[in-house]
Amino acid sequence: MRSDFKPDRDWRILFGSFLFLAIIVFLASVYLYWSLDTLEAVGRAKMLADSEIQLDQPALERVVATLNEKKARLETLLTTPPVIVDPAR
Repeated sequence: MRSDFKPDRDWRILFGSFLFLAIIVFLASVYLYWSLDTLEAVGRAKMLADSEIQLDQPALERVVATLNEKKARLETLLTTPPVIVDPAR
């Protein structure tokens, strides 16, 4: 009877598959690294880094007002004692 169980061949197949996938992942990462400079997001980030930062005053005031409302609501919650709900009443 012939045995089909050959551990050396199985390990070679497993190692070869892993090596093949590792090479593909490495090549994909190299391609992404080299092509990263051409992406629009990177170009936009470089453009914004070189430009002057402008402040949107009305948006800033809205955010500050919202945060102040949240702070007041939190202080109200922390200072007001909790209302106990009694289902027997």
